[in-house]
Amino acid sequence: MPKTDGPQFECPNVTDEDIRWASCVLNLPKNAFYGADGNDPRQEVLKSMERIDVAACPGSGKTTLLVAKLAILAQKWRYRTRGICVLSHTNAARTEVETKLGNTTVGRQLLSYPHYIGTIHGFVGEFLALPWLWSRGYQVKMIDTDVCLKRRWNGLSHATRGGLEKNSHTPSVLSVKSPDFGVGEVRWGKGYVLGADTLTAKEIRETCQRSAAEGYFCYDEMFMWGRDLMDKVPGVVEVIRDRFPLLFIDEAQDNSEDQSAILVRIFMNGGGAVIRQRFGDGNQAIFDFVGAEGAQNDIFPDEAVKKDLPNSHRFGQKIADLAHPLGIVPYPCGLKGQGPNKPLASGASEGRHTIFLFNDKSATQVLDAFADLLIETFSDSELRDGTIWAIGLVHKPPNVEEGQKFPHYVGHYWPSYDPELTKTDPHPEKLVQYIFAGQEKAKTAKETYPAVEKIAEGLLRLASMVKGLPIFHRRRHSHRYILELLEATPHVRDHYQDLITEFALVCDTPTKEMWDSTWRSVVREIAETLAGAPLSGEAAAFLEWKDGTGEPGCGSIPKSQNNIYQIFKDGRRVEIRVGSIHSVKGRTHTATLVLETFWKDNKKRHNLELLSPWLRGIKAGGCNVGVQQQSRLKVHYVAATRPTHLLCLAMKRSSFENDEGNLDQSMVQELEQRGWQVKSI
Repeated sequence: MPKTDGPQFECPNVTDEDIRWASCVLNLPKNAFYGADGNDPRQEVLKSMERIDVAACPGSGKTTLLVAKLAILAQKWRYRTRGICVLSHTNAARTEVETKLGNTTVGRQLLSYPHYIGTIHGFVGEFLALPWLWSRGYQVKMIDTDVCLKRRWNGLSHATRGGLEKNSHTPSVLSVKSPDFGVGEVRWGKGYVLGADTLTAKEIRETCQRSAAEGYFCYDEMFMWGRDLMDKVPGVVEVIRDRFPLLFIDEAQDNSEDQSAILVRIFMNGGGAVIRQRFGDGNQAIFDFVGAEGAQNDIFPDEAVKKDLPNSHRFGQKIADLAHPLGIVPYPCGLKGQGPNKPLASGASEGRHTIFLFNDKSATQVLDAFADLLIETFSDSELRDGTIWAIGLVHKPPNVEEGQKFPHYVGHYWPSYDPELTKTDPHPEKLVQYIFAGQEKAKTAKETYPAVEKIAEGLLRLASMVKGLPIFHRRRHSHRYILELLEATPHVRDHYQDLITEFALVCDTPTKEMWDSTWRSVVREIAETLAGAPLSGEAAAFLEWKDGTGEPGCGSIPKSQNNIYQIFKDGRRVEIRVGSIHSVKGRTHTATLVLETFWKDNKKRHNLELLSPWLRGIKAGGCNVGVQQQSRLKVHYVAATRPTHLLCLAMKRSSFENDEGNLDQSMVQELEQRGWQVKSI
């Protein structure tokens, strides 16, 4: 990526006419970024070409605002080899560009060279880590932490694995921390660290090096390799800054210290910093686990350059009032709900926000009770066209040694729930799950492309399971790459097109019989043609049918292949998507049910139970609480601010019982005064 030889970069000037044009392109009212009185702060954000941090409340249209600004800039862009860089933790901004601008000239410009819209990890991999690894002779086969660590763990001798287990280590200890394949300090005995020159340490290093030679890497190791490139080739930073003079960061509050540090080094440190504009909400900072912390040295927002977007257009004031106390740093004038955009068919502005109280025996009836309320609240067309979710903080079963505290995780409400498929970008254990995951992503996006890409991604993963190294490299567009690789074998290319037609275009649901009799052999042939070699033994397990997938339950039709719980009642149909709170970050729902779960801590109490004082209005904000409770508040604030029309919680009845085992009516009254309807199941 050579430095450009063009003229010095000058920021485009954004005018009121440009803003009105963007509103038209995005099918928004012409005053969408001005407000009724013309004083909406969004217009200032659109016009700013300086370093700013935009602090946006939930539903304030943050990503739409960013997309509008990108559209304006793309329309006025005059550089062939310089582009705009947009980074986030997920592809939310890219998805919104594809959805809202995909059929426009500016949309196609933004999604292609010289611009980049993607994840932080994707950017570091594409522009730093992967080129550096390729230059060192490594053929990158797969970047997957679970797969890579499993291979490394199994590659150790029995004695070394036993020693690590005896010292309370798991495969995660094999994550590489330095370019010489060191894994950092390894505890060994009470108060001791494994010596670097010991046989065990040498075997660990050799195992990690061998997995790299075989093409397997951990996700976060890309940052380490990116830093290694910058250490050894300092000029690369100048080249990247020249290529991307404008940097936008979406969901900036979620940046970890590691992510923040590498972005500052790439774009901001020293002379020649780029123009950086960050968008986010500190109250919505949620991470991979309770207690995790964000950036410590480049904190969002920077008060010196902060611009506030205080009003939500997603939900009304009732939901705003229910969610507001959960905010770690409550907004000075409170959370303002100026939505939803249209009332219900019944004429009501929103539904009756409800807390369902259940006991251990009735937990599996919670989704049905929620469905009854949905049928009562929404019309058939609203149920069909809306997006309805049931979500919980903990969505994976606990480790055996950790034990279970009922209900521990989302699966305790619906045993057919598959936690792997709830990821924003699932990486399942079976190829057939890639099909189910792709179909779910396509249904959510209301277009077929996500299903096509997910199926193609699964096939490339299968093709990597060969003896020796495959002949292909990673590409951003998997489907297009497969078509290129199969160009010389038209009959196999036809089989691949048949696969895509069946499961992405027609969107037929695979069955075990169909998979075993037809498609398993077809995808094996495609994968071996892609790789140019026979598949290895590990491919057999990956090609197996996922036990329990698609099996119907009693009284409803749960579909574990896409985590949609379906129920039919009185001739009406309800579909409830089930997943983790993390998986719906940034999304808007018609209705949301937040499920009680358990995270191990000193108090031995459930998550929503620990938030009872905030739900009852006794407490607000995160002052004088520990890190775990702050994390708990942030996650559930995210959950409570997803819906437009209906917010519900499912909590243990015992959370509101007195010493005699009866409902404490004073606590129930506090909930009702806050605007909750309380129903026992």
